[in-house]
Amino acid sequence: MSRVFSSRLVKSSAYLTGLAATAYATNTYYLQSSGSVHNDNKFVPSTFQPLVTSKPAPPSRSDMINKLETTKNFDVLIIGGGAVGTGTAVDAATRGLNVALVEKTDFAAGTSSKSTKMAHGGVRYLEKAVFQLSKAQLDLVIEALNERGSIVSNAPHLASILPIMIPVYHYWQVPYFYVGTKLYDIFAGRQNLKSSYLLSKNSAKSIAPMLDDKDLVAGLVYHDGLFNDARLNATLALTAVENGATVANYVEVKQLLKSEDNKVIGAVAVDKETGKEFQIKATSVINATGPFSDKILEMDNDPKGLPPIIEQAPKMVVPSAGVHIILPEYYCPKDMGLLDASTSDGRVMFFLPWQGKVLAGTTDTPQKRITDYPVPTEEEIDDILKELQKYIKFPVRKEDVLSAWSGIRPLVRNPDTVTGENTGSTQGLVRSHLIYKSVTGLLTISGGKWTTYREMAQETMDNIVKDFDFGKEVKPCQTRDFTLVGGEHYDDTYSSRLIQAYNVEEKIASHLANNYGTRAPLILEIYKQSTENQKPVVLAGKSGTAASYEAYEFPFTVAELKYSLQYEYTRTPIDFLARRTRLAFLNAKQSLEAVDGVTEIMAKELKWSSSVKEQHRADAADYIKKMGINQTS
Repeated sequence: MSRVFSSRLVKSSAYLTGLAATAYATNTYYLQSSGSVHNDNKFVPSTFQPLVTSKPAPPSRSDMINKLETTKNFDVLIIGGGAVGTGTAVDAATRGLNVALVEKTDFAAGTSSKSTKMAHGGVRYLEKAVFQLSKAQLDLVIEALNERGSIVSNAPHLASILPIMIPVYHYWQVPYFYVGTKLYDIFAGRQNLKSSYLLSKNSAKSIAPMLDDKDLVAGLVYHDGLFNDARLNATLALTAVENGATVANYVEVKQLLKSEDNKVIGAVAVDKETGKEFQIKATSVINATGPFSDKILEMDNDPKGLPPIIEQAPKMVVPSAGVHIILPEYYCPKDMGLLDASTSDGRVMFFLPWQGKVLAGTTDTPQKRITDYPVPTEEEIDDILKELQKYIKFPVRKEDVLSAWSGIRPLVRNPDTVTGENTGSTQGLVRSHLIYKSVTGLLTISGGKWTTYREMAQETMDNIVKDFDFGKEVKPCQTRDFTLVGGEHYDDTYSSRLIQAYNVEEKIASHLANNYGTRAPLILEIYKQSTENQKPVVLAGKSGTAASYEAYEFPFTVAELKYSLQYEYTRTPIDFLARRTRLAFLNAKQSLEAVDGVTEIMAKELKWSSSVKEQHRADAADYIKKMGINQTS
């Protein structure tokens, strides 16, 4: 090891030690300033709570459209149904405001379904905070660590604590990584999930036998949250509805409504299913469209609220694509993730057990333009496989890739600082989120990450409440300790209770408990009605096939599909295959096989015409074929 490097390491270690000594005091300040905290991550047992076997369905989508059309004036109109949009709808509705939310496609159709599925503080940001002496990076880590605890406690059925191992291949790295992970624990304070610890070489090999142990020295284990992003997004939408919000997917904003003094007072929207246009009036309007924030800002800049005729280069969002892939379960320990802390290009990369498979990623590729459905390239998939091969002792095969997808990260900057000459510059980028207030009264919230969605929503609504008079008392934020639908009275024994009550196999009980929580019995009530409802969706509508889900790898049944149509605003086959369930993300080829059956059932339930049915079938097949199948088959 060179003298220069040794000197740098000594200085870094000394700084880390000093930082650790002051971390407790620093964290106390952040905890006090952020309100209440959770003392632990245990949940109240539901032993004495009866299973909820019936519940009225929420208002239908047509009811929602009618309410959007006929309501004289909403308090808040939110444009965008991703993590931040639906999170803001929950925050606003629980404050007692009359809320409308519209999403041009489906909840989590874009970036919010394509994350790394982690509720985390960001170990890479902590490293940057140390080496760059950056308070901004440290603030970002502490903010996210506190919000990580809220995700785990507010949605206990969708989020869990995951240990993550950093394989260590040089002795000098042991104290470096050890101090780093302990700092991570310290800055989480009372929100810390579990303490990090050091593993010997033999212990690391025992837990992760697939690791290349030729030069392995030890393993460092820390903890973060793992969750199902698209299901959490849908759960937020449903929670907003249960608290009185009017929420509709497949409603696109075509124009902003403006008053004579150039204030935004609503939007002209179109129901994409019927083509009908209508106005939505609101006291305040929030732009929560993520990567598409500039599209709404362009309307905001026009005196009539219209979009530009010629496509404009984005000013607020600097897009970057992140690719993830799914691999078979034997590429990673069943109950522990792996972290590549030093990739060839300086990023970190995760390999995580997720939904019975292994999620690997992510890449970071700058983009010139933003598309609705970015497609992963063969080169990006190969980059992930090459990084994984550095750690795995057996060959990493491209044909093992079960699915791949690309998501747009909305890195943001103040659009007022952008001119025609510096449109492509990254100067002024904000690593956290950005709230931008237009002179028209439009408030735009963008950037950030899944982990901090709740705080972003709170900050957004705090600004709205401060800036607008709603003519009534508005409650303070209620969401820090607010249980989302499905999480009420949930605990880790819930799948066992489902097995006892419905005599189903452990696989299907665990799947329903871990994705629907205390709403799972509603699905099983449908499941028990007929053998047709018990079929896996890939066998739906097929005669002469086994009725049991055991004939199929994934426990996604016809009953679950029918439930999602009635309770979760599923409108297309891909809504179900990619977002209400994650089949398209877990195994693209098997999802493609399920398109016909899902389409047939949806056509019957939603009374589609033959032409509409065939269009949905073709759209779903086209979407899934772009999820890594062409590159790996």
